[in-house]
Amino acid sequence: MKKLIYLIMLISILPALLTAAGTPEVEPNLIIEDTTGNTTTLEKIPERITFVGKASNMVADVLYMFPEASMRIVGVGKTNQLNGDFVRILDSNYDTKVYLEHTVGPEQVAVTTPDLVIMKNFLKKSLGDPLSQLDIPILYLNLETPEAYEKDIRMLGKVFGNPERAAELIQYYLEESNFIIERTKTVTEKPDILFIYHTTRDGIAAFNIPPESWIQTRMVEMAGGNPVWTDIHPGGGWSKVNLEQIAAWNPDQIYVVAYKEDIKVVLESMENSPEWQELKAVKDNKLKAFPVDFYSWDQPDSRWILGLKWLAKQIHPELFSDLNIEEMTRSFFKDLYYLTDEQYENEILSRLGW
Repeated sequence: MKKLIYLIMLISILPALLTAAGTPEVEPNLIIEDTTGNTTTLEKIPERITFVGKASNMVADVLYMFPEASMRIVGVGKTNQLNGDFVRILDSNYDTKVYLEHTVGPEQVAVTTPDLVIMKNFLKKSLGDPLSQLDIPILYLNLETPEAYEKDIRMLGKVFGNPERAAELIQYYLEESNFIIERTKTVTEKPDILFIYHTTRDGIAAFNIPPESWIQTRMVEMAGGNPVWTDIHPGGGWSKVNLEQIAAWNPDQIYVVAYKEDIKVVLESMENSPEWQELKAVKDNKLKAFPVDFYSWDQPDSRWILGLKWLAKQIHPELFSDLNIEEMTRSFFKDLYYLTDEQYENEILSRLGW
C-alpha cells in the first residue's frame, strides 16, 4: 500500500522534476493582431520574413530599423522609387535575397518559403487573400498616420522578438513630433499651405492633392500651417486639381513632390511658367520641393519625421531658428539605421545635395 502511495506521489511531481532537470517548456504561440483586425498566429518568432507589393519601400524602412531584419528577411519587394535602393546599404546580406516585383503573385512569394509575409494593408484583397489560401501567415502594416506608425512598430517588436527596440523607436517618434507640436500650438496666424504631388502620364502633367487623413495633411497641420485643400478632398486617395483651383486658393506657400520624376526639373518648369508666376507663393519665393534622398520625406515612410521638422522650419523659420536640419538628419540615419558617418555622407548627404 505504501509503495502505491509513493508511486502516485512520484507521478504527480514528475513534470516539475523534469523541468528542474532542464527539460524545456513548450513556448506559447505568438499571436499578433494588426491594424486591419487580422490575427496572425505563429508557433515561434519568424526566422524567414518576406515583404512584398506596392509601397514596399515604406515597409522595408520600418523593418530595417530593427537590427534583426538583415538576418530574418529572405524576400524583398521592389523598393526603388527613383534614386536607388536604400535596402542595399542597410543589408549586409543584400545579395542573398530573393527580389520580387510589384506584380508578384502568391506562387512566387511562396518560393521564398516564408514563415511570415508582410505587406501594406491596401493589398489584402489583391495579394493577401490569395496568399492566405496557401496557409502562409500574413501581417498587414498601415503606416499612414503617426498613430498607426506607433501601433505598427509595437507589433513589429513582437515579430522580431525585440520589444525594447520597438519602445525606443516609439519614444523617438513621440519626442520628435511633440517637439514640433508644442512649439506650433500657440501659433495664431497660420499661413495657407498647398501640398501637391506632380505626375506626368503620356506627356501630360497633373497635380494631385492628398486626402484629409493622410500623413501629408497631418504634417502641414502639425507644422503650424493651414492645408487649403481639405474642404474639397476630405477622403479617398490622391485627387487631381487644376491650376484654376490652385489660383483660387492662391496659397502663401506651396510644397511639391514627384516620386518618379526629377523634382528639380519639375520645380524649374513650374517656376518658369507664366501661370505659376502669378501666384503669391511663387512671387514670394515660397514654392519649394520636399527633400529627397532615396525617397521623398513627405511619405508615410520612416522619413516622415524628418519631413515634419523640415516643413515646420520652412513654415515658421522664426520658431525653429535653433533647429539644425543637417544635424538632425545625420542623427536620424545613425540612430535608426546604424549608418556610419561615411555611409551617411556618401549615400544620404550626396543625394540631398546640401
